[in-house]
Amino acid sequence: MNDTASSPSRLLKITAATARWLLGLLIAAWLLLALSVVVLHAWIVPRIGDYRGALEAQASKAIGVPVRIGSITARSDSLFPVFELRDVVLHDAQKREALRLVRVVASVSPRSLWRLNFEQLYIEGPQVDVRRDALGKLHVAGLHMDTDTTGETRAADWFFAQRELVVEGGTVRWTDEQRQAEPLLLTDVRFVARNSARRHGLRLDATPPVGWGERFTLRGQFRQPLLSVRSGRWQTWDGQFYADLPYMDVTRLGRYVSLDARIREGNGALRLWADVKRGQIVGGAADLGLNRIDASLGRGLQPLVLRAVTGRLAGQLDDEKLEFSTTALQFDTADGMRWPGGNLWLQHSPARGRTPEQGALRADRLDLAALALIADRLPLGDATHRVLDAYAPRGLVERIDLNWQGSLGAPERYQAKGRISGLRVASQPAAPPEATPVPPATAARPTGAAPAAQRPHAGAPGLSGATIEFDATQAGGSAALSMAQGALEFPGVFEEPVIPIDRLAAQLQWKLDKGHAQLQVSKLRFANADADGEAEASWRTSDPAVSRGQSLYPGVLDLQGKLTRADGTRVFRYLPLEIPQHTRDYVRDAVTKGTASSVDFRVRGDLHDMPFMDPKQGEFRIAAKVADVNYAYVPPASAIAASTASKAPASAARSGAPAPAWPALTGLSGELVFERAGMLVRNARGRLAGATGIEVTKAEAQIADMSHHASLLRVDAQAKGPLAELLRVGAPLAGETGEALSRVRATGTADYRLHLELPLAALEAAKVQASIALADNELQLVPEAPSFTHAKGVVGFTETGFSLAGVNARLLGGDVRVEGRGRFAGPNREVALKAQGTATAEGLRAAREADWLTRIAAKASGSTPYAVTFSMRDGAPEFSLTSTLQGLALQLPAPLVKTADEQMPLRIEKKVLQRETRAGAAVAVQDQLSMELGRIGAAHYVRDISGTEARVLRGSIGIGLAAGETAPLPDKGVLANVNVAKLDMPAWQALVGDTGGSAPEAAGGAERPEDAATGYLPTRIAVRAQELGIAGRTLHNVVLGGTRDGALWRANIDATELSGYAEYRHAQAGRLYARLARLKIAPTEARQVETLLDEQPGTLPALDIVIDDFELLGKRLGRAEIDAVNRGGAGREWMLNKLSFTMPEASFSAKGTWAAAPGGTPGRAEQRRTAMTFRLDIADAGDLLTRFGMSGVLRRGSGRLEGDVNWRGSPFSLDYPSLGGQLQVNVESGQFLKADPGLAKLLGVLSLQALPRRLTLDFRDVFSQGFAFDFIRGDAKIHNGIASTNNLQMKGVNAGALMDGSADIVRETQDLRVVVVPEINAGTAALVATAINPAIGLGTFLAQWVLSKPLAAAATQEFHIEGTWADPKIAKVPRSILPNVPGPAAAPAGGQGK
Repeated sequence: MNDTASSPSRLLKITAATARWLLGLLIAAWLLLALSVVVLHAWIVPRIGDYRGALEAQASKAIGVPVRIGSITARSDSLFPVFELRDVVLHDAQKREALRLVRVVASVSPRSLWRLNFEQLYIEGPQVDVRRDALGKLHVAGLHMDTDTTGETRAADWFFAQRELVVEGGTVRWTDEQRQAEPLLLTDVRFVARNSARRHGLRLDATPPVGWGERFTLRGQFRQPLLSVRSGRWQTWDGQFYADLPYMDVTRLGRYVSLDARIREGNGALRLWADVKRGQIVGGAADLGLNRIDASLGRGLQPLVLRAVTGRLAGQLDDEKLEFSTTALQFDTADGMRWPGGNLWLQHSPARGRTPEQGALRADRLDLAALALIADRLPLGDATHRVLDAYAPRGLVERIDLNWQGSLGAPERYQAKGRISGLRVASQPAAPPEATPVPPATAARPTGAAPAAQRPHAGAPGLSGATIEFDATQAGGSAALSMAQGALEFPGVFEEPVIPIDRLAAQLQWKLDKGHAQLQVSKLRFANADADGEAEASWRTSDPAVSRGQSLYPGVLDLQGKLTRADGTRVFRYLPLEIPQHTRDYVRDAVTKGTASSVDFRVRGDLHDMPFMDPKQGEFRIAAKVADVNYAYVPPASAIAASTASKAPASAARSGAPAPAWPALTGLSGELVFERAGMLVRNARGRLAGATGIEVTKAEAQIADMSHHASLLRVDAQAKGPLAELLRVGAPLAGETGEALSRVRATGTADYRLHLELPLAALEAAKVQASIALADNELQLVPEAPSFTHAKGVVGFTETGFSLAGVNARLLGGDVRVEGRGRFAGPNREVALKAQGTATAEGLRAAREADWLTRIAAKASGSTPYAVTFSMRDGAPEFSLTSTLQGLALQLPAPLVKTADEQMPLRIEKKVLQRETRAGAAVAVQDQLSMELGRIGAAHYVRDISGTEARVLRGSIGIGLAAGETAPLPDKGVLANVNVAKLDMPAWQALVGDTGGSAPEAAGGAERPEDAATGYLPTRIAVRAQELGIAGRTLHNVVLGGTRDGALWRANIDATELSGYAEYRHAQAGRLYARLARLKIAPTEARQVETLLDEQPGTLPALDIVIDDFELLGKRLGRAEIDAVNRGGAGREWMLNKLSFTMPEASFSAKGTWAAAPGGTPGRAEQRRTAMTFRLDIADAGDLLTRFGMSGVLRRGSGRLEGDVNWRGSPFSLDYPSLGGQLQVNVESGQFLKADPGLAKLLGVLSLQALPRRLTLDFRDVFSQGFAFDFIRGDAKIHNGIASTNNLQMKGVNAGALMDGSADIVRETQDLRVVVVPEINAGTAALVATAINPAIGLGTFLAQWVLSKPLAAAATQEFHIEGTWADPKIAKVPRSILPNVPGPAAAPAGGQGK
């Protein structure tokens, strides 16, 4: 068999040929590579240094800047040699050193040889200069980094064409010639760049200067376009950039890099990823750990300033959309808000062509306040920013999912779901109303009708403190609303637009359709401090074609609810602004307290027609049952305004008194109804404020139309209760009579009615009708007047005055009828009253209000009729009282004595004499006050009443004048003419009492200023009286003429008892100045004078009296001078500065005090003591004793008696039992005579006339007729009326006597020891003539004398005298006692003479 070989195909032949060529080329390439390696190792490596210049030129050409190489070496350790270059320097165009490479190691590979570059470049310790020139062009190592294609980017092409570039230990110096900032130096720089055909990887690690931050890392992965032939054209690259900054202060960086469009300031840690597209950053993400950041995210936007920023931010921004998101972001804003750490994703795309603006938002735990702050700094558009600023949202978005098309402020479509807590959205004021044509109804308003007030426009409501869970679209939605401690705000609806809410819950559903809206509110529960209740409501926009407002708003409301609690004092704040301001103010001021337990309310209709005056338009009604309400139907603030507007009452205006306040109703319960524009209070019961005893049994108050510009309040009330309480609270409302009413005291109850009409806008036009029905009440008009008892009748009041109808009562023991009327408002203010009645003596005695009247009535019996009229016009009262006093018997001091049948006409009258016109009104300026009592007397006074207090101009007083004798009115002053047979002043004073009272003492002893009451006293007086009883004395045949000048009285007086001139001035207790020719105080009057002094020591006047002939108690004391001052004080001290009597026989002078004893009981006369220092200079002692009734006791004698004495009682009443003090006596040249009983007996004892019968020696011729002495001298002490001495000496011609002991002045006894020394020689005479020191006494003196001269004692005798002064007992003492005379210790003790 034969095999046939097949021939190869054409394809197989071509393939085989191609394979042979390819294999040949591969072999050729390897051969070429081998040849190149051989050339490198054999030729180039050994001679590499020779090629340095060629390499510099080639490098300069490739890079584009001058390159200088210090040295170049090569190593052949591997297949391909390694080249090492040192001190490589690159210069910029200005020949400045831009880059210095200390050591450069370069390796090559076949690929790098093919591409004429290096496989790897290792650079050690480079110093790179990065510079931006003045034109803003960037130069790196002298290489111009520009984007043009002129060949100037060859350096960048060469740089990014290297396979791998590693830099270790480098230094980068940044110079910004455009900013002219100091150079910036980065040290320890490590840089790695790995490049492939289209991909480029970069990493930079560097350490910034001190204070800039910590070492940072920058990385980048970039990709160049597929068809790009330029490796260095980085402006076309895409990729991602990453930066790791453990800490960086961006503030410093701002001096070198422009941050206007991004971060301007910040410090902290940051990790940043940036997406790069075509060389621009279009998005990225950042992990933040910043202490502070200040960033600007768009032109014209405010910078975003945050603190303590942590979390992640991400975003994308290009021409098509803005996308922004956060993850676990937390920070504090500059305003102190804290972002809670929620997540947010926001996307916003602006409108482009037909594509509308749209956006989407997903978030959780977003703080709206912080979000609004951030959004205001994001480039969201002006409209969005305006919406956010206007509504100022606040709260926490727990979750939200929102997307919309169109502007965020007015989206075309949207859908939103979420939950927001603590939500606050600001309210928006209403837009200004557009001008609308006047409706025909308005144009046809009747003439004179007030124009309607501009209707307020409601704005968009706001809320705060709300929690809302919602699901909404542009067509409608639903929401669950709850609120705790929040608020609702209704601008243009209420005067206080913000309503605080304690709690609120409701379900909301709404629909939106082409501008129309419907809202359904169900299960509404609410509570705040003012109310607590529930409601259901529906609301929809109005139909402009049907609504009178011709607008969609304010809409149609159907609201129905119930309050279980309401505060009545807060009703006013829920009255809408459609109600006039003055009406709302009235409701605010009128209801000051109150609660409501059940309140039903209903609002139905177009809110434009509120409050639905036409029932066809709708319904507005609030009905409440109220309790414990305080209702000031005339609020105090309104009363003040009314008083100011009406300028009444005039008296209050003159005195600056506050406007009267109407008494409010308190504890009120009843029904309060607000229906349409009206308010009604009905079936009210309560009490009257300030008069809780008055019960309001029925009251109604109504305002028919509160929206009217002149709202009218009508009040009708019925009450009963104590009349006294009504007078107290009603007195301020009675105008000028209010002051009088305030002083009225009343008992018993009465019935009251009140009808009041108050225009709220003009309270001065109020209308009042009131009545008081008296029922056996007791009334006391003034505290000083007697009371009306069993009063019955009706007292009516209006806004202008009052009237009395059929008022009967009992007064002063008899019946009285009172009628009259008064007008206390308007131009003609007047009061006219008249009364007629009967007064009894028993009734007058029961009038305890006037003590003087009671004391007069005690001397009266019977009864008498009287008539009284009272009127007041122009504020000046006039009155008259008339009575015949017939039927009333009087037994008063003369001349007021009469029987019951006698008439003694009494008339008391006050009438106005002169009026003047002042400020357009008549004012009374002068009146006359008169009192006439039969023929007994009359008094008339003309007074000036133009001031605040009446002042007497002139007057006359006539008492007891004879027929034809008068007391005419003088031109000025008051003239008194008195002519009576007997005037008993103490009797009248006891009867009338001190009606004037005692004026207080003027400070510093100055004169008391003359008050109005003093003006009624006479300034000239003439008195004639046969008997005048005054100050405890009775003066006879008195003729007195005197004057008064203020507090100074002057008078010339002549009577049987005295004659002279006197002045009396009221200063402190007064001052009496008198110069009398004679004054006689008889023994019968002495006790009266002493009693007067004892009873009134505190009111004794100061005395300056000189009497030429003074007779006291029957003893003529010659000329007397008295100067005394009442010093007052706690001790009521009366100081006697001078008391002197001058007589021919002697002169007496003394000074002292009369005051309460220290520690004494004030007010007890027996505790007051008189203390006196005196001196009696004696010319003839015998005649002096004779003048005082002790004749025949002493003959001749001259000398003095002086000392200090004191006693209990007045200066005119010497009290011996309390007498104390000390005396010194020194009388010469006299002789004792036989003594009579009494005090003279003591002098008789001292005369030694009984001694001759008991003497052993014969001294009868010496002592029988009394002892004649050369002198008597010695000292004596007095204690409780007992006088004691231990040094009394008497010396005669033939003998001397020494004496000690005591004498009881009260009991008239003595206990004396007498030593008689006959005058035998000069020594004895010297003994007696020697003064004895009272400190050692008689006994010690004699003992010393006897011991020194024993022989001289032989004739000396000693006697003991005791017993009474009338019968003294004298006993001789044996002589043996002399040598044992007791010393000072034996002297009598305690002044008792022992």
